[in-house]
Amino acid sequence: MSRQSVEGECMAKRDQGQGSHHRPQAQPVRRRIALLLAMPLIALLSLWGFAAVTTASAALQRYHYSTMYKRIGLPVSVVTAAVQGERTAAASVAGHPTGAAVQGFQEQTRKTDAALAAFRKSAFSSDAQGALDGVTKQRLRSIDKAFSGLAALRSRVGSATPLQIITGYDQVTETAIPLLGMMVNVDDISVYQQSRALIDAYWAEEFILREDALMASVATTGRLSGSEYTAFVTWSGNRAQSFALSRAGSSGHANEILGTLERSPEYNAVLKLENDVVRRRSASNASAWPRTTATLADLWLRISQKAAAVVDREQVHPVAQRITTRLLIVCGLGLLVVVVSVVLSIVLARGLAAELRRLQQVARHMAHERLPQVVGRLRRGEPVDVEEEVPAPPAARTSEIVDLADAFVAVQRTAITTAVGEAELRSSISQVFVNLSWRSQSLLHRQLRLLDAMEGKASSPEELEDLFRLDHLTTRMRRHAEGLVILSGSPTVRAWDHPVLAEDVVRSAISEVEDYTRVEVVGSPPAAISGDVVADIIHLLAELIENATTFSPPATEVTVKVESVAAGLAVEVVDRGVGIHPLQRAALNERLAQSLDFDLADTDRLGLFVVARLAAQHAIKVSLHQSPYGGTSAIVLIPAGLLASGDDERALTGQGPGTGGGHRPRALAATAKTNGSAAPKTNGNAAPQRLGRPIRPASQASAPDPVPPAPAPAPFPDAPPAAAGADDQDPLSSEITGVLPQRVRQRHLAPQLRQPSRGAHAKGGAEPDDFDEPDPDLSRGLMSSLQEGWLRGREDDEINDRNDGQEDE
Repeated sequence: MSRQSVEGECMAKRDQGQGSHHRPQAQPVRRRIALLLAMPLIALLSLWGFAAVTTASAALQRYHYSTMYKRIGLPVSVVTAAVQGERTAAASVAGHPTGAAVQGFQEQTRKTDAALAAFRKSAFSSDAQGALDGVTKQRLRSIDKAFSGLAALRSRVGSATPLQIITGYDQVTETAIPLLGMMVNVDDISVYQQSRALIDAYWAEEFILREDALMASVATTGRLSGSEYTAFVTWSGNRAQSFALSRAGSSGHANEILGTLERSPEYNAVLKLENDVVRRRSASNASAWPRTTATLADLWLRISQKAAAVVDREQVHPVAQRITTRLLIVCGLGLLVVVVSVVLSIVLARGLAAELRRLQQVARHMAHERLPQVVGRLRRGEPVDVEEEVPAPPAARTSEIVDLADAFVAVQRTAITTAVGEAELRSSISQVFVNLSWRSQSLLHRQLRLLDAMEGKASSPEELEDLFRLDHLTTRMRRHAEGLVILSGSPTVRAWDHPVLAEDVVRSAISEVEDYTRVEVVGSPPAAISGDVVADIIHLLAELIENATTFSPPATEVTVKVESVAAGLAVEVVDRGVGIHPLQRAALNERLAQSLDFDLADTDRLGLFVVARLAAQHAIKVSLHQSPYGGTSAIVLIPAGLLASGDDERALTGQGPGTGGGHRPRALAATAKTNGSAAPKTNGNAAPQRLGRPIRPASQASAPDPVPPAPAPAPFPDAPPAAAGADDQDPLSSEITGVLPQRVRQRHLAPQLRQPSRGAHAKGGAEPDDFDEPDPDLSRGLMSSLQEGWLRGREDDEINDRNDGQEDE
């Protein structure tokens, strides 16, 4: 259908619909789009939302900063100062436990407990917890846990060394001080730098107080041990570095205030005492430390509070005012514009949105329900009327939407028409495959019968070798022809009316592979496969084994392992090739598991499609894995439902377990090794022996394969058994011993036509020239056999004439 005709039909249906359904007067869509503010509204909403969120986040951070400073920052600083004082008192007791020192330590512990109680009440209140994020809450819990460990630390004051006591208290202060830095979380670089400078100054004071605690512990002796001197020197260096960072990070009035501290006599007096200890490596001036550090601590506290107030007044407060003003402007004006835009957009776009929504519903219904249903009906072979499947266009008031609906209806019609055409094309291609396969199989079956007859007449090993090769090629051609039938969805024509041993099925599959001499079979389970699926399983295994031999080096072997499992019968084909990429192997396993439709563009995967079709048809599981040799391992799990029952297996192998005998169907003759050059080389250590091309016994070679009429498949009949006699040879013995089959006189004649040998006459005492009156039953059987042979010959000629006529066509 051409594009012009489709558009003409659409316009005609639209005009018809307007006349019959009274469609309202259509209006141009640009009149509505001119008033539609959807895109500007979306842009405005995005910008306003971004500005509002950013401004509100900054304001919320400012509020949280103030709350945390009041509720957590100040209480933490108070309790930390108390812990620092308790540390000095505890070190003094550990160095010289006098009564005055113990009394001062107890008084300091009471101050610490009071400050700690006030800290917990303020820090764990609802206001403080609401202003904290997850990380800060975790840090606050860690600080509270560290403060709870003060009781254990106090109990060790009388037994531990002064340096151990100081180190224990240092762990508590090192946990508390970083919390002050975590509260500085304002998105203003100036505020952050000033706050960090104050915290660095706090660390500098902490290191001076540690030095003071150490000097208090050695005030009576005036001597420092090696470890104590090392700790003092470390604290001195950290103090200098922290105070330098504080001066470098501060600016404006805050820097001037810290400069006042640096130039103060109290600070320089402490530095002089510190330098004397470092230079002399002794604490001879330890008695001067308490008074000097106490004066410096009071000055440090006043200067720190003054600097913090300056930072809050000059940095934090202006930032807060700017944030508040910006929040009011952005939220107020932005919200007003957004509300007006939303109201206009809703009022003006309601009609257009409704029309588009109806069109969308029709499109979704077509894409997700109508079209898949049509495709499913076409695949099932049901007839489809294109006009009935195409829905009528939805009603609309906008002319552009009306045109869009008509165009969409045209698209739907084209899609359904294309689906119908594709289904017809697939059906035609499948029928072509079936016809070609039937013609090819007819010729191949005739060729196999001729080869059987020639094998029976062959007299030399060389001739027999050539015939075997030609027979092998013909068998492979028949498998490829059956592949076309399988891909077309038709059943195969070969079938058995009795179960077949699993070993025979595997060996028959190996015989259809070009490099069958490289294949080794491991395992011989007693299981038997139902006759109606034997041909398909042979085909499936042959495809996998041929794939293994094709994609592996010629010098390597392909191992076929057969074993009975709980779920049925497992056949594993293992090659020693280069393997498959994991992603490609996963894709192949998915294709094998789902049995996707045959893709004409993927012609290099015909064997894979055949395996997938056969596996899905009989519920056989086929999966690819990496083999231990680096190649690929194909595992075929034949379900127990496809295996023969116990009675069928005993009937196949004999009257009971351990009995021999049993027949083998012609199509699954066991592989034999001949004495001629046609047999493959064997490995004496291999168990079981590697298989070659199956050799057909003479009694089976004479039985022609019936050509199945297309399209209905017909099972192959069993070959008629050879008459027993003194000169007869077991046809299967040649397969077991490896000798070539020997021709036996009158083996291929019907029983009624066979004549007793001269030896039989001689033994019976009758002369060969004596004439005996024939038995009436024997004469009747002879005439019936001749008549049956004449009728069969006429039917074969008619079938051959029909096949030749089809080939000429």
